[in-house]
This record gives sequence, structure tokens and C-alpha cells, in this order.
Amino acid sequence: MQNFEGKVAFVSGAASGIGLGMAKVFLRHRMKVVVADLLEDRLEEAAGELLPYGPNFHLLQVDVSDRSAMALAAEEAVSVFGKVHVLCNNAGVASTVPIDEASYEEWDWLLGVNLGGVVNGIVSFVPRIKEHGEGGHVVNTSSMAGLLALPGNGGLYSTTKFAVRGLTESLRLRLGKFNIGVSVLCPGLTRSRIVETAAVRPAHLAAKDPPQEPRRSGPSPLNAGMDPVEVGERVLRGMQRNDAYILTHGEFREELRERFDEILDAFPEDTADAARLAFEEGRRQATREARARADAIGD
Repeated sequence: MQNFEGKVAFVSGAASGIGLGMAKVFLRHRMKVVVADLLEDRLEEAAGELLPYGPNFHLLQVDVSDRSAMALAAEEAVSVFGKVHVLCNNAGVASTVPIDEASYEEWDWLLGVNLGGVVNGIVSFVPRIKEHGEGGHVVNTSSMAGLLALPGNGGLYSTTKFAVRGLTESLRLRLGKFNIGVSVLCPGLTRSRIVETAAVRPAHLAAKDPPQEPRRSGPSPLNAGMDPVEVGERVLRGMQRNDAYILTHGEFREELRERFDEILDAFPEDTADAARLAFEEGRRQATREARARADAIGD
């Protein structure tokens, strides 16, 4: 996408953090924005922050894990602004439960929001973007934790974010022929409220949580993170360039290189037989063609 003025964006998890940063940048570029979030009080706070960036936003309270609610959200977005061109599936939650101790309920919550919310956004909005024929863009928020597995208590979160990355890469190969760009956003440390899980954690899970140790005094590590508006600016630039991957934090380059080298080094030296080679070459060619279509958007 090159011309953003007048285009309509739906951003989930938009009342704080990265979502709010994207909303501010989009409004600055004269877009219209549906600002969607689970928490009504945060939406009211966000409205005050967004007004200096422009009046063309609409607040919408929605649970992205609720399929019916997301379908209604898509209807409301179109009712208010006429069309949707940009879909930012950004809402996400974190858990401090270790991956080997997590209950089914814990898994269901993380998967329902972090992965199911992306699926629900795609099902509810992408057909509408395809229908108006003006092209558009989908940005799915993964994380550097979707490229590099987290140690400690981050396993559930990392699992969901790896899934979002794989989904997004496949979606890009599919939507190129419809003139719809697709990017996966993998940010690192950013000033956000994702660690404030108590506000969004379901009551049936919170009731089972063990008592929490008192929080250490001093500033949160997230205070050292990137400004969400800067992340939003990099998202806009990524859409302009039709980037497949929007990577915002350069400090991860060498760590990621080490991880990819480890994967490449794990391949065996032997080669496949002729039948397998022929099959894989056909698959590779189809992927190359789909990728070329996706990469050509905006040229």
C-alpha cells in the first residue's frame, strides 16, 4: 500500500501498547481507524490519547476470541466507515504458568486469544477486503518469541506466536493474487501493558492461581522497551514496502542467525531419490510463484 489517506484500518488490542501506537500512526496519515479492545476503561483512556492525532476513529469493545463478536465487529466497522482495507490482528495475552505445568484451561485461553483471535480476524474481515477489490493489507502481530523460543515461563506464549508466524507466512502466499499484502510483525521489548494479565485473565483461571509474590520495587523492565508509536511507524513502513516480515528490534539479528545456522546444520548430507526430488521441486515451484505474486504487490 502506498496511499493511506482515507483507508480504513481495524486494529485489535488497540487501547494500549503496540495497538495504540499503530492507531496513532494510522490517524496521523489520515486513515480511519476502528480501535478495538476487550477493556472498556482502556478504550476510554485511549480516546483521550488519540484525539490529538485526528477524529476519525471509532471505539469498539470486543473479545477477539469470540467468533460471533468478531463477526459483529466486522459488520460494525463496515457500517461506520464503509469498508476495511487494513486488518491488524494485534490483541494478545501472556501467561506466567510454566509450559510443563499448564492446564488445559490455560492452554485454551492463550490459544483462544493469541491464535484464535487472529483466525477470527481473518475469517471475519478478509472476505470483506477481497470483496471490495481495492486491495489492502493484513498485519498479524507475532513476536520475537515467535522466532526464538522463550525459556522460563514463556513457553505457552512462544507456542502461540510461532503459530501466528506460520499462519501469516501461508496467508501471504494465498492473498497475493487478490492484491492484499500480508506481514508478520515480530517486535521485541516494547512499552506495553501485556504483563498486566490480571485485568484480562478469566475469572475461572484467576481463582486457581497461587498467591503471587510481591512485585519487586523499581521500574518495570518494559519501561526500557521501544516506544509503541515507533513500532507503529515501522508497521506503516512495512506495509508501504510490502514486507513479509516487520522486524523492529535489530539487537536480535545475531541470535537469530545462530538459531537458523543450528537448523541448517541439522540437515543430513544425503539427498533424496529422484521421485522425492521431483515432488519437492513441484512444491518449490508453486511456492516460488505464490511468493512472486505476493512480493509484486505495489510494484
